[in-house]
Parts: sequence; structure tokens; C-alpha cells
Amino acid sequence: MKKYMDKLRSKIYFNKNLFVFLLVLVLVGVGAGALLSLILSDSDKKLVSDYLNQFMVSVSNKNFNFNVSFFNTLIFTLGYALIIWVFGISIVGILFVIPFLFIKSFVLGFSVGSILLNFKFRGILISLIYIIPHHVINILIYILISAYSIMISYRLFDSMKGKKKFDFKLFMNKYFFILIFSLIILFFSSLYEVFVLPQIMSFVVNLIK
Repeated sequence: MKKYMDKLRSKIYFNKNLFVFLLVLVLVGVGAGALLSLILSDSDKKLVSDYLNQFMVSVSNKNFNFNVSFFNTLIFTLGYALIIWVFGISIVGILFVIPFLFIKSFVLGFSVGSILLNFKFRGILISLIYIIPHHVINILIYILISAYSIMISYRLFDSMKGKKKFDFKLFMNKYFFILIFSLIILFFSSLYEVFVLPQIMSFVVNLIK
């Protein structure tokens, strides 16, 4: 096990300042999304409330199409990671990666804020179950891919200007490894989200009615 962990560490290089920046960006995005859920108009709040209540009823009654839901979740989750990864091999990728990561965290913050707003104290438990562990894992994976995407995009830009030379093949090998590693993690995260989370949510929702 130690050998595999050492190999993983050697493949994944952490630029601490960049990771801290992206983590702060995510926290700001989550906070902004949660804030928006609080300042919506009454009609918009009702629409969100109706949607959440309908979702909770479906979960509680186990009226859930697992196959369709898994397919949609997989396409959306893996597709998002692939888009960020592709941005990295373009010079202008850095201009798109940061907004993409912010939007993802913003949507998560809005979802959590809406749950808390509509279900009050019960919403604390529901939102924790909704976030942990799969959304936390997903966000960390998106941060990892975004960091590498920004690094390779920046190095490509420097290389084209003639400022620095770098081993493109070596970096792409690591970049491709990051993609495969991320897709595997996101695949299992999607499995949890579709096949395990609804069961837990159903139990909790029926428990705290």
C-alpha cells in the first residue's frame, strides 16, 4: 500500500499557493451561492421550496429511477472534469477554469443554502448528508484538475513567448494520469450519490418528519 501511495505522491505535484487560492475561491463561491438563496424574491423561494419538497417526497417514497439518474450524474460529473482538463491544453484555458470552478462551488452553496432555508434545523442534518462525503470529494477533485489545468496552460503560454522551456511530454503524462485518477474517483462518487445517498436521505427524512 505504501508503495502505491508513494507512486501517487510522485505523480501528483502540489503547488500550495495555487491550491490555497482555488480553495478560497471555492469557499467564496459556496458563500455567494448560499447568500443568493437568502435574498431571492418570495416567488423564486417558493419555486425552490416546491422543487426541494418534491425531491424529498420522491426520496422518501423511493420513487427514483436509479439508472437514468446514474447516467445523468455520470455525464455531468465526469463531463465537468473533462471540460476543465481540456481547458488546460489551451493557452487561454486559465481564463475559463477559474469561472468554471467558481460556478460549480456557487451551485453547491445555493443548494445547501436552499436546504437550510426551507428545512430550518432539520436542514442542517440534511445538508450535511447531502454534502458529505461525495460533494466534498468532487470539489477536491475539481480543485486538483483545475490546479493542473492552470499550471499547464500557464507553462504553455510562457513557452510560446519563449520565456521558458519545459518537457511537454513529461508534463502531459502526469496531466493524463491526473485525469484518469480523477475520473475513477468521480465514478465511485457518482455511484455513492445515486445508489447510496437516496437510501440514507430516505431514512433520515422519514426519521425527522
